[in-house]
Amino acid sequence: MTIMTKNTVQMMALSFFILASSVAQAGLLFNYSQLALKDMDQMTKLVQSKITEGRKSGGDKTIPLKEGLQSVFSRPNSDFMIEKILGPLKTELEEETAWESSIEALVREARGALKNSRAFKPVVQVTYLIFLENLLSEMKPRVAEPFENRIITEIRDAKIEVTKEALHERKLRMMKETISPSAIAANILKDYDQSLADKAKENKK
Repeated sequence: MTIMTKNTVQMMALSFFILASSVAQAGLLFNYSQLALKDMDQMTKLVQSKITEGRKSGGDKTIPLKEGLQSVFSRPNSDFMIEKILGPLKTELEEETAWESSIEALVREARGALKNSRAFKPVVQVTYLIFLENLLSEMKPRVAEPFENRIITEIRDAKIEVTKEALHERKLRMMKETISPSAIAANILKDYDQSLADKAKENKK
């Protein structure tokens, strides 16, 4: 039997802690409760810092931009701040031809975390839920567009379930009930299909 030294045990423990922490926090810069404390000036500075970081990057310029995008959509939007600060990030990503691919990557990350919720703390789960809720709200008016329709459909088909821990976390901190993003997406698509059916009936008259 191999006898492990004290240093070896300590290194293994440290490695496990780092791995566990990275899984628990996922790829988030901030969780929703931290972002909720940031005002307009602070969020604007965050966005500008990520744009500057992207421009100075010698590698993939979209990585900092995606981090900024994720933070913007992960902040509770009761004050409708998203529409006020999203523009520069979207413009920057579109110039890199990376707006749609960035949205796809972030949705995939959120979907994966919420489908494997046991690996993530409730505060992280709620952050991803808010991200998807805000994204769906942003895309709803453009549900007829191919890209938006596809993303909304993907979120619906993911059949995301909200855990009891996430429900408790959000109700405790925000006094707000949480509906599955998949259910929200399903309602958006249902309303869109109904509007198409109504228009078809009108055209037949």
